[in-house]
Amino acid sequence: MDNLVAAIEDINTRSATAPPPADPVRPEPLDSFALTSMGDDELEALWQARTNDPFGQELIEREWSRRDMHARTDVDSDDFPFTSYKTLVDRLHEPEELSDELLKDTWLDAHVDPQLRALVETEMDRRMLERTESPIDDPQLQARIEERIDWSYENMSPTQYRRYHATVVTDPQLRAGMPKRIPGRPTERELKQDYHEFTFERYLAIEDHTRGHMLNARGQALGVDPFTLLSGNAKRAQAYGSEEFLGFLGAHGGHMPFARFKALRLRGVDYDDSKIESFNNATHAVLV
Repeated sequence: MDNLVAAIEDINTRSATAPPPADPVRPEPLDSFALTSMGDDELEALWQARTNDPFGQELIEREWSRRDMHARTDVDSDDFPFTSYKTLVDRLHEPEELSDELLKDTWLDAHVDPQLRALVETEMDRRMLERTESPIDDPQLQARIEERIDWSYENMSPTQYRRYHATVVTDPQLRAGMPKRIPGRPTERELKQDYHEFTFERYLAIEDHTRGHMLNARGQALGVDPFTLLSGNAKRAQAYGSEEFLGFLGAHGGHMPFARFKALRLRGVDYDDSKIESFNNATHAVLV
């Protein structure tokens, strides 16, 4: 009888519902300004340590993109008579912090550069989805565009004025409006699923090609996950990928962030991602 009672108590103990796990400790939020003074390897180590903090990882990826944009050599200062290119890059480091008014002015200042314009319009699209109304749907904006044109006519050389005027559209919705849904066009969710499958298949191919040697010494020392180098910011691939890894990418279409994959799928048009690396690319890193 004692053995039977002990067995019943043992069953009751083992079948009791386990207490729920404790909530994970939330890491301290990162300061985007403090990230600007950190070295590349420090940023990578911090990115690795923030696996449970996707927002913190996004801030780090934005900082990588900001540095890439500052390092561009194809920028003509004459294209930015109102606000300097570097000031616009720093302002768009956190576009969600801009007021609607400043976002409109930034669009006017940045529209000559496809990379900057894409950052502004991505934020405009986000606000449009949240508010069901585009922040640039403002009758005053057209008047402000005309004021800019008048100023450029009075203060720029004829060549600069023609170039500036040619890049301004009279209807901002032509650039910033969300495209209408085309029958048969894949949804954003379907695109992301396709991108994940494409990236995973590519990873297997590179792993086979390099025989597992996918990281350089820096990447190995920092414990970088080579799968994450196939998406997100191209700078990480260059910094931590092995020669074999980078050689495979170069021979098979190059780095493929989500923004480029989406452009190829929807429009069939490719672009030079080294010149159009954007925060949008960095925030679509594929993680497993």
